[in-house]
Amino acid sequence: MKILNFGSCNIDYVYRVDHIAKEGETLSCKSRQLFPGGKGLNQSVALARAGAQVFHAGCVGVNEVELCEIMASSGVKLELLKRVESKTGHTVVQVDKTGKNSIIVYGGANLQITPQYIDEVLRKFTKGDYILIQNEISNVPYIVEKAAGKGMIVALNPSPYNDVIDEIDLNKIDYLILNEHEANSLSGKSSPEAFVEYITQAYPAMKIVLTLGEKGSLYIDHEQTIVQPSYRVKVVDTTGGGDTFTGYFLAGIAASKCAAKAMKHAAFAAALAVSRQGSAVSIPTGDEVDYVIDILKPNDEIYSRKQRLVHETIRNNLEDITLEKVAAVLGYSPSYASRWINDNMQMSFGDIVKKVRCAEAAKLLRKDELPISEIINKIGYSNESFFRKIFQKEYGKTPLEYRKFCARMKVLKEKDG
Repeated sequence: MKILNFGSCNIDYVYRVDHIAKEGETLSCKSRQLFPGGKGLNQSVALARAGAQVFHAGCVGVNEVELCEIMASSGVKLELLKRVESKTGHTVVQVDKTGKNSIIVYGGANLQITPQYIDEVLRKFTKGDYILIQNEISNVPYIVEKAAGKGMIVALNPSPYNDVIDEIDLNKIDYLILNEHEANSLSGKSSPEAFVEYITQAYPAMKIVLTLGEKGSLYIDHEQTIVQPSYRVKVVDTTGGGDTFTGYFLAGIAASKCAAKAMKHAAFAAALAVSRQGSAVSIPTGDEVDYVIDILKPNDEIYSRKQRLVHETIRNNLEDITLEKVAAVLGYSPSYASRWINDNMQMSFGDIVKKVRCAEAAKLLRKDELPISEIINKIGYSNESFFRKIFQKEYGKTPLEYRKFCARMKVLKEKDG
């Protein structure tokens, strides 16, 4: 499957500083380095290194060499790239001691992309081909309109976010790939959960990838929500992390990988990228990503904590537990909480309640002499036959058989002791 990346090419001026400069503050930098970059170039390199057939379209200055070399050496096809009488775009990047960054973009040649050039490029592609677009070039709404009109699969990374994004008909976007800041700008929602609620209601057919930095990423479509943790590395420079993730994710989707596999592969690639300095030069090859799959450990504490909260809330409210109570503890709406539980705990809220209630009943059967009917009532069930049925399914024994079995085991253990 062919992928067209209509994107920027920049020279990155990277300044390493103790902290990101505040308003009115003058800082001395520890070093300055030049790297090939630009969101378009980075994502093309990531796509190619992930194994995709990617064509880069965009504009560079007439004498530009280095940017073309890194794309070509990575496997990016450059026959559609255009040279113009303008300076190549560049960025000013501050990177602090923790690896976090702040970026200013100068458009330069990236803003010389005309409707005529766009039409020439799109004639080379057909229905079912993919197109990836960022917002560092000119005429982005026109590209979206024309590509969608041809039946291409449109992936948009609305970065940097500005008024141009508001001109795009998002109904024409198949994949929206963005970070928390862009999600907030697009929706006005301050939390990932609120953004997901908003975007899925406004554009139910859209597939969304929301990157959350060290907290991982989310994939959402009308059938599923996938929570993908990030992976533990020593962070050196986060500049190329998002672009690496985008390229590897879309390469996986275009290669017919399921969304879960594409997200996981992209997360490994992004972890490697942020452990290195620079943007394009930090992007790993497919072989490098494959090598670390069994080595890197996930940063999954946040999701493990939420799973524990679900269980704790149910245990603490056995007699009158509701989805609304669990949702309030998680900070989600009931509908989103139900979806999150189903997708990330691999069972429905109702099934988890049954499982927790059975576990609490088993604990009481082992330790207390309470009548079984009283135990059943204590854990929140009024229908004894229903409970006996689900308990037997969970433990392979009726409550009475389980109590007798535990008593025998206790006697045997005391004899052995």
